[in-house]
Amino acid sequence: MSNPLSARWNSSLGFGLAALGSAVGLGNIWRFPYVMGEYGGGAFLLAYLLSVLLLGWPLLIAEISIGRHTHTDSIAACRHIAPGRPWRWAGWLGFAACIMILAYYPVIAGWVLHYLWLALQGDLGVMATDTQAARFTGITQNTGMAIGASLLTLGAATAIVAGGVAAGIERSSRILMPLFACLLLGLAVYSLNLPGRAQAMTFMFRPEWSALLRADTWLVAFGQALFSIGLAMGILVTYGSYLAKSADLPRIAGAVIAGDTLIALLASLVIFPAVFSMGLAPAQGPGLVFVVLPDVFANMPGGRTAGAMFFLLLLIAALTSIVSLLEVPVSLLMSRRGMARLPATLLTSATAFLLGVPVALGEGLSALQFEGWPTLLGMADQATSHVLLPLSAMAIALLVGWHWRAEEAQVAA
Repeated sequence: MSNPLSARWNSSLGFGLAALGSAVGLGNIWRFPYVMGEYGGGAFLLAYLLSVLLLGWPLLIAEISIGRHTHTDSIAACRHIAPGRPWRWAGWLGFAACIMILAYYPVIAGWVLHYLWLALQGDLGVMATDTQAARFTGITQNTGMAIGASLLTLGAATAIVAGGVAAGIERSSRILMPLFACLLLGLAVYSLNLPGRAQAMTFMFRPEWSALLRADTWLVAFGQALFSIGLAMGILVTYGSYLAKSADLPRIAGAVIAGDTLIALLASLVIFPAVFSMGLAPAQGPGLVFVVLPDVFANMPGGRTAGAMFFLLLLIAALTSIVSLLEVPVSLLMSRRGMARLPATLLTSATAFLLGVPVALGEGLSALQFEGWPTLLGMADQATSHVLLPLSAMAIALLVGWHWRAEEAQVAA
């Protein structure tokens, strides 16, 4: 029987790639550019970088240290650090965030898969009588397609997780992450040769200082840092539980932070020059990837290839994120219930699929909702990024800062 207490990464490089794969996801490619577009461009970038350096990096080291010290699931790990203390419940906050994200990530991944199919067919453009927004609405309201496509992506992630820590997650990361990096660099070179690159550079790197005086800019930047790095969800505690004591944790954590931040910046350098080249505004919200970019790719030279590369990139990002999210409850079932990895993975995936059905149905009924009311996916995204993840992060910080003996923490790190 597989046991998470005995599972290990084959190497520090394998762990680093897997941790980077868990960090690099839809949060970098789908979420980061649109929140940057909505919250002041360069000002948001500055707030985000400060959040990553001052909060994200220490929390990343803390989470991996907890996992490596306890060698158990994320909930039991927090209870082990602070037995009988309120902070032992910190693991449950991260677990709740993980499950909530698992409910809607496969749905978004299903949309990505549909757009990749359109791009491969050269069908990203729309008729003169239609719009990309109308097509996207039609896709989200096609609940059968949404459920089927999300099932495909969830099935691929399930196969990887069922393969185990080294043979499944680590091996797939060694293939998917280099492919991801090559696609991203190629798209960045392509996009930086478009006429809108100067406007994009100004927007991204010249802060609108007044935006830094708004509390919501900092709140969203902090939430995005947690979301992007994969913090406060139990993922890195779980991954850390498979890490050897000999690994250089601060160096690995620094590499993950640097890689994740670089990828978010490169994703923005892919998207914003293309958006400005078409004379469009960057503050397009969550529909930036699905409503604005298909038109951009459909109307630029080489757009068919670029569009296919972009949506393949996005699909890889979604897949690596879903893999890491699945591993958290799988580890819990294995350590708490003594389940073997395969049935634990199948049970977790089936639960994620069932939780995703109302999300897909809710998006399909979005046109019937009251004006101004968010969809179920939107509510889940806001609840995780604005409430659960910050609360979980604060609980982990208090757990480590107040209740973990200094000598144990130093040995674990």
